[in-house]
Amino acid sequence: MANDANKILYIEDNPANMRLMVKIVGRIPGYTLISASNAETGLELAAKELPQIVILDINLPGMDGFEALISLKSSAKTKHIPVLALSANAMPGDVEKGLKAGFVAYLTKPIDINEIENTIKRVVENAA
Repeated sequence: MANDANKILYIEDNPANMRLMVKIVGRIPGYTLISASNAETGLELAAKELPQIVILDINLPGMDGFEALISLKSSAKTKHIPVLALSANAMPGDVEKGLKAGFVAYLTKPIDINEIENTIKRVVENAA
């Protein structure tokens, strides 16, 4: 993997959602997707790879997305990385809770390809 590529880390335990994200990120020039199927592995990857953005499912086996966000934000190595939630928890209260917790955006499933692509571009541009 080229070190000069911008990396997007996607932490997701559903293989179908992962395949869709591979296609979405493939449409964004200059970006490479790295992935993990659980938060623990994702946290290790985030610290090692220092991606430009982390996209995080909320309902993960073991550590959930909120716990993973706290861990990312409490680490000196990863606290600067914008974290975007992508979850099936789509009630207004869930979205509000996610934004209050510190996610830069809270997107809901089923995945809207254009919304995800546009949000990734916006978040990365704002972080640059």
